[in-house]
Amino acid sequence: MERLIEQFDMEMVSPECTPGAPWWSARILVEDDISPVMPYLNAELDQTNYNHNAKTLLWDNRDKGIRCAFRSKEIAVAPISDRETANEICQNVVDLLCDIWSRRDQISPDYEGKAPPPSIVQLIKLLPGTNCKDCGYATCMAFAAGLIKKEVELTQCDYLLKEDYSDNYSRLLELLG
Repeated sequence: MERLIEQFDMEMVSPECTPGAPWWSARILVEDDISPVMPYLNAELDQTNYNHNAKTLLWDNRDKGIRCAFRSKEIAVAPISDRETANEICQNVVDLLCDIWSRRDQISPDYEGKAPPPSIVQLIKLLPGTNCKDCGYATCMAFAAGLIKKEVELTQCDYLLKEDYSDNYSRLLELLG
């Protein structure tokens, strides 16, 4: 069976949104339109935000600590520390895309957008705001970032386990999925 992407070019770019950042973004450039695979990616991957009309899929790959933006003829991957890492990650992303495409007859495509992960601001509004450090983080903001990255559990905040915060705890569970 022919692969969806037989070959690609990769370039490293400084992130436009964060000039001077200590990390890079890698761009995978392809000749053929890859948008037909996006509904299948959306069905198979967690933490996606898909816009079928715009032919764009954003994927927050928390396991690898990277974000990918799939467009018709380009895949952007960030953050990337160096070219060697970029080559490896980009090849893995292309292989994943090709694997899902090869199994598309076994996957029900998902054309619906999904809710993006919660923002730190959304989480902070529901946290106690004491900056007590009992959870192991210096601030509630740092704890919220840890929650988003799945590095910490809600139960590590003693305040959230108190009855006064039961509604906040429930809402945080909803937001974090």
